[in-house]
Amino acid sequence: MFELAWTLLIGAVAGGIARYALPGRTPGGLVVSVMVGLAGAFLAAYLGERFGWYRQGEAGGIIMCAVGAIVALAIFRFLSGTTAGSGGRENYDL
Repeated sequence: MFELAWTLLIGAVAGGIARYALPGRTPGGLVVSVMVGLAGAFLAAYLGERFGWYRQGEAGGIIMCAVGAIVALAIFRFLSGTTAGSGGRENYDL
């Protein structure tokens, strides 16, 4: 139960921080970034425990949750087609 709470917290915080750390516009805003961060954190926690990289409750799991959240958000932004230069008034022909 304690590990689930840490995964939720780390995923939400890492998703929120990664939203502002990665340049450019994030589709969906902060809420989608946090949800993608949560998904990345849970995926990293599952894969790490499944492949035996770390056990439940180890510090490596918390670090991998943060890394998984950031990687998931970067992949989401890559697949959605946003770049560092997109997002702003320069994209509109006024």
